[in-house]
Amino acid sequence: MAIAAGTLAEALGARAVGHVRAAGDGDAVAGVRPTVTVEPTTEEEVAAVLVFADAERLKVLIRGGGTQSGLGHPPTGGDILLSTRGLDRLVEHEPGDMTATAEAGMTLADFQAALGRAGQWLALDPALPSATTIGGIVATAVSGPRRLRYGGVRDQIIGVRIARADGTLAKGGGKVVKNVAGFDLPKLLTGSLGTLGVIVSATFRLYPQALSSRTVIIRGVEAGPLCDLAVQLNATTLVPSAIDVVGGAGDGPCALAVRFEGSRAAAEEQTEQVRALAAPLGGVDNVFTDNDEADYWREAAGPALPGASESTVRLKVSLLPATIRPWLATLRDRAARLAVSGAWRAHAGHGLVDLRLTGEAAALRAIVADLRAAAVVQGGNLVVTDAPPGILAVVDAWGAVPALAIMRRVKEQFDPHGTLNPGRFVGGI
Repeated sequence: MAIAAGTLAEALGARAVGHVRAAGDGDAVAGVRPTVTVEPTTEEEVAAVLVFADAERLKVLIRGGGTQSGLGHPPTGGDILLSTRGLDRLVEHEPGDMTATAEAGMTLADFQAALGRAGQWLALDPALPSATTIGGIVATAVSGPRRLRYGGVRDQIIGVRIARADGTLAKGGGKVVKNVAGFDLPKLLTGSLGTLGVIVSATFRLYPQALSSRTVIIRGVEAGPLCDLAVQLNATTLVPSAIDVVGGAGDGPCALAVRFEGSRAAAEEQTEQVRALAAPLGGVDNVFTDNDEADYWREAAGPALPGASESTVRLKVSLLPATIRPWLATLRDRAARLAVSGAWRAHAGHGLVDLRLTGEAAALRAIVADLRAAAVVQGGNLVVTDAPPGILAVVDAWGAVPALAIMRRVKEQFDPHGTLNPGRFVGGI
């Protein structure tokens, strides 16, 4: 039902649901501008928003830090934008158990700073930690280069608390690492893009901060030999935290970055082994430590940053590590043929590739189709993580999903009226 902004804001304000205001252009989600924006500060306020919205059959869009706002299809409706940024507290940290719970709107940077005082950290390193929120990390399953060693969100989340579409507060998992009781709600919510419930807090297992870290850089003219070396490194007894190959969509120099963390002696020893393996390619170019290393990885996140223009798309491709080289060859061939430029970062240790491509709209549509087909042939998939509305109107952001029928039934159970982030997920869920 359509409700004027003033009327809707007044109705929500009467329910004491947090700060409410009329939505502006900056609140639009994939071109859809909501009527009002509300920022609850407690989980009870979140629940009150949803009780009202579900009863009135209003559509609720959910936003954390907005760093992944381009992910998914444009919503099919949006009356209320619910921001989780008011839920920004550290709920609990148990250093002895190596677990911690944070509210959904707490930024990753603030969470890491709090954990760091006890010499611990959440082993996830997505781009923009100062804006990325805990709830957004769970909802989008975003991780980072060090997923190779520590795993992704599903491997580290052990508990979650949500407000369901009808306002019911529910929880799953617990506060200890060894927790096998009940339905695995934390993993179900991971990557669900806010379509099953509003995450209000999450609990994670933690890791000790590394005593030493260093990143080995090997440069090459072509990506192929560097990808082969990455596969070779995967097969050794070395324990890198990240193995990334970086380059452009066309011809040009590429680089392989290998990160080691742990004791100083172990990091140095493994670095020397990489020097020997890299000798046939011309040897190691640089070894970064301390601030230089931190700057390298921060700048390296560039291709994965959000904010597609009218001539830019951003993609995430999932491949087997051994198939990255032939897939990149397809990228180079199609980019040259269609006059598309851009940059890519292949997490060659675990098989995810982030890339940003720029070109004419018709060329971008064509190259997305070609690259998705090449990924599927290799047993992988491709997701459009950011694109202008004109491209999303004709290109499926998610591609084919074999489990779509099951996912639809889960959505119907959790959100029968289609209240939460309608249409954004796979198959228009």
